Amino acid sequence: MASNVIETFSLTKRFSQTTSYRALLLRPFRREDVLAVDKVSLQIEEGELFGLLGPNGAGKTTLVKMLCTLILPSQGRALVCSKDVVAEAAAVKPVIGLVDCQERSFFWRLSGRQNLQFFAALYGLRDAEARQRIDELLALVGLSEHADHRFMSYSTGMRQKLAVARGLLSGPRVIFMDEPTRSLDPVIARDLRTFIRKTLVDQLGHTVVLVTHRLEEAEELCDRVAIMSHGQIIACGPVAEIKRRIAARQKYSLRTRNLPTHLLDGLSTLPGVVALDWTASNHHDLDLNLVLADEDETLPLVVHFIVSNGGDIRHCHSQELSLEEAFIHLVRGDRHGL
Repeated sequence: MASNVIETFSLTKRFSQTTSYRALLLRPFRREDVLAVDKVSLQIEEGELFGLLGPNGAGKTTLVKMLCTLILPSQGRALVCSKDVVAEAAAVKPVIGLVDCQERSFFWRLSGRQNLQFFAALYGLRDAEARQRIDELLALVGLSEHADHRFMSYSTGMRQKLAVARGLLSGPRVIFMDEPTRSLDPVIARDLRTFIRKTLVDQLGHTVVLVTHRLEEAEELCDRVAIMSHGQIIACGPVAEIKRRIAARQKYSLRTRNLPTHLLDGLSTLPGVVALDWTASNHHDLDLNLVLADEDETLPLVVHFIVSNGGDIRHCHSQELSLEEAFIHLVRGDRHGL
């Protein structure tokens, strides 16, 4: 049974809110805080590819920064490889790697190899060890032929690859990746996703925490995901499980004939019909797309409504919600059954 490599216990972070001069003069002793992460308790297993999802401002980056010892929590506790991120921060840093793809964090006039040499020195790697490690990583990410070219000449995909190599310099057990495929074209993004899954996780056995806004990416790659909203984790588990636990979990596509369009408002108000949109395929046929809260109870009502109003059902097809649709239901507060 896999052991937990990351554990958090009611981890919380508050930031002091910027106050205007007027408010400071009128209420000099009043302090207003922004709650960025709110009592997050989480366990991530060793060797797992774990996705962290959520809208902007949900608290994802703040949570990762606390786990990487970059900012201190306001309360609660976090362990990485059984080391406390506050009390044992010096022991945590060598076992983690942060892949931050912000280009401004590199030196543009230096080559890819020189950039890695600089960061290797910060990690305390000695010359011979650093040279060997850098050569290995450049080969691993496919940059050996471009190692001595200036960073400014790199394409966006090459810069992302160098960021991955930098995150691996210390030989970490846990790798945090903040939107590594952002701004990449579909082909390069696919190649990087394959590298993350097949090489970093499956082959090398790293634990990867992936922060992403690309829901299809999380659905393709991750063993489990956590969805954050307003600083809290509102769902956590395998993608298929999260999708099953959404109350509005089933979509239906129906083609009807002879159903008057003015009756569609009545159809959309039936109990259990969460969403309805339609298009006219010809003069007599309508294509309906419905999301139902409870298919066993609601689908018979839909069928009865159509037939009793003179319509015929020519075709009916069901499909599961995508992770993106489940995500939207969750962050909008549709958490029935969670």
